[in-house]
Amino acid sequence: MFAGGGSRNKMRAMQYGIEALHAMGYGRETYICHLDDDSVVDKPYLMYVKYYLRAEGAQGCIRLRAFGRHLFSSLSDLVRISNCEAWCKYYNSRNAPVFVHGEGIVIRADVEYEIGWDYGTYGAEDLMMGLHISRRYRFAHIPIGNIYIAPPTTAKDYYKQRRRWFWSILKNDGKVRALSARTYLFYMYMYVNGVLGLVLLLAFPLILAFMDFSILMITVAVVNVVSFYAYYQFGASYMHSVPISLLVFILQIPIAFYDGMTIVYALVKKPDFTTFETIKKV
Repeated sequence: MFAGGGSRNKMRAMQYGIEALHAMGYGRETYICHLDDDSVVDKPYLMYVKYYLRAEGAQGCIRLRAFGRHLFSSLSDLVRISNCEAWCKYYNSRNAPVFVHGEGIVIRADVEYEIGWDYGTYGAEDLMMGLHISRRYRFAHIPIGNIYIAPPTTAKDYYKQRRRWFWSILKNDGKVRALSARTYLFYMYMYVNGVLGLVLLLAFPLILAFMDFSILMITVAVVNVVSFYAYYQFGASYMHSVPISLLVFILQIPIAFYDGMTIVYALVKKPDFTTFETIKKV
C-alpha cells in the first residue's frame, strides 16, 4: 500500500518509511521511536521501551538539551516542559492523549503500518496518530528517561513553528475533532485562554484605575497571578538552574507576549498549506 494523493511531503516520507520497514518484516516485536533532527532520547527511555513497554504507543516528557541560542525562544520553550509534565503525563497514563509531539513518540511497527501516516492534512499528524492508537489500542506514558529537544534558533523560526502548530489544529479537515472532540476543545480552550490572558494583562492598569475590587475579586486575581508565575517556574525547575529560574521570573510577562503574539502572526500571515515548513533548531 503506497500513500495516496493529498499527502504532504513529511507524511508521504513517513508513510514510505513504515511501508519499507513492513516489507522487511518488522512487526509486533519492534517499537519505532520517532525523533526530529534536533531531538534525542536517553538510555533509560529506550531501556523502558525495550524491556517494559506493553502498550502499542507511548510517549515520555521533554527537556531542553540546548538553551540560550535564542533567549526568548529558549525561555518560552520551558512552558513546553510544564505542559508535558502537567498534561502529557496525566492524559497519556489514562490512554487519552491531548498533547502528542513528534519528538520521542514510540509506536509498535505493526500498529504504525496499520494506521499509516497518509492523512492528507497540513499537520497534526503526531496528535492524530496518538488519537488513532488510543481508540484502537492503548497509548501510554513512558515514566522514566526523557526526550531532549532544542528551541528554535531565531524569533522568525519560533513564530513559524508556532504558526504551524496553530494551523495544524484548525486545518486538518476536521480529523482531530472527529477523533476526539474533547481534545479539539482542549486546544481551543488553550488558545482562547492564552489570548484573553494577554488582553487582560494589557488592560490591567485600566482595571486597577477604574474598578472597585471585592475580597473575592482580589482573591481570584492573586490566585491567577500566582498560578501564572508558578506554571513558568514549574517548567524552569527542570533545568536545575537558579539563574534560569530568576531570568524567567524577571522576563515572564515579555515572554508571555512573545509567545502569545504567535497567534496574531498565524492569523495575519498564513503559511503555505501545500508544504511542510521547516525551521532551524540546531
